Amino acid sequence: MDQDLPAKIEQVAQLEGHEDRAWHVAWNPARPILASCSADKNVRLYSYSAPQQAEDSSLKFSHLTTIPTGHAKTVRAVAWSPSGKTLATASFDSNIGIWAQEGDEEDESGTTNPAGEWECMSLLEGHETECKSVAYSSSGNLLASCSRDKTVWIWEAHPDYDFECMAVLMEHSQDVKCVAWHPTEEILASASYDDTIKLYVDDPQEDWFCFQTLTGHDSTVWTLAFSPDGRYLASGSADTTIRIWERVQEHKWECVHVLEGHERSVYSISWGRGKPLDNGDAGSLGWLASTGGDGIIHVWEIGVGPDPKDPAKKTLSHRVIAKVSQAHDVHDVNCVVWCPRNGFEDVFATAGDDGLVKVWKVVPS
Repeated sequence: MDQDLPAKIEQVAQLEGHEDRAWHVAWNPARPILASCSADKNVRLYSYSAPQQAEDSSLKFSHLTTIPTGHAKTVRAVAWSPSGKTLATASFDSNIGIWAQEGDEEDESGTTNPAGEWECMSLLEGHETECKSVAYSSSGNLLASCSRDKTVWIWEAHPDYDFECMAVLMEHSQDVKCVAWHPTEEILASASYDDTIKLYVDDPQEDWFCFQTLTGHDSTVWTLAFSPDGRYLASGSADTTIRIWERVQEHKWECVHVLEGHERSVYSISWGRGKPLDNGDAGSLGWLASTGGDGIIHVWEIGVGPDPKDPAKKTLSHRVIAKVSQAHDVHDVNCVVWCPRNGFEDVFATAGDDGLVKVWKVVPS
């Protein structure tokens, strides 16, 4: 299809079992587990193993367990804590479930019992309508959630799965679609049907507050992803574009780049470290994967280098390194997420309206 691209996207697994559309996937950061959630109200957990032979690029996935969450409606999003011990579920029933494994004690080899029952340790109530997204901060001390009720909530995690609401942020004028934390700092971003992105920090004297509103998209902002180094924020929108915002001062971000190439809404983006391809580009900011209503997955290599017009200045560059069309046949692709674990930088997963979760690998052409 696109023979001139430096890489291709190969499907390595197709994970069936959801009985309705698959909304979201999340890779456990510490263990080889992939979680998916669906309108069928279940969360499915899969384990995976890397091949023994170097030339064998296949990953082997097996179904670990299905968690019947007890949510009354669709489970829209899932998020792992940085330790990988806790899973949060965001549901259209307006609640957030906090899940952990019963008797989560590691055995001598350092692996936990994969068959241990997953139990709901806490139910976070407060949103008035559908919860759309949930995310843990890099420390794991904070959990953010957002909802169609136009609010963003920040919860502090205490021992024994006790969560305290630290802030209810009512900055957006419409449905809030996505929340994302900065990879190292406690900076929170949210995206909304009101076409804007809001950025928040905690004021030590006061409380959480919105320090900037990012405008420029012409329609709903569906998805957010910080660059691995935290210097940039990418946003995907129903206007079919992806905008990249640079942190130019401590509390100031501005749009420095626009990626075009999707034909319909961009529902999901994920920004990973990537792997050097042909030229081993050290200036690379990693790989940005994007997908949405057109069923296309793009993988963009994002770089930073001297501006051709003014070599003293730096400028962003991008190129599509790989692309696949009809990733979930004729269906919308709702989610794309890079695997965060070392050695798997070229692996990502998607979830689609066909109820399938697919795992893909970027392979040099």
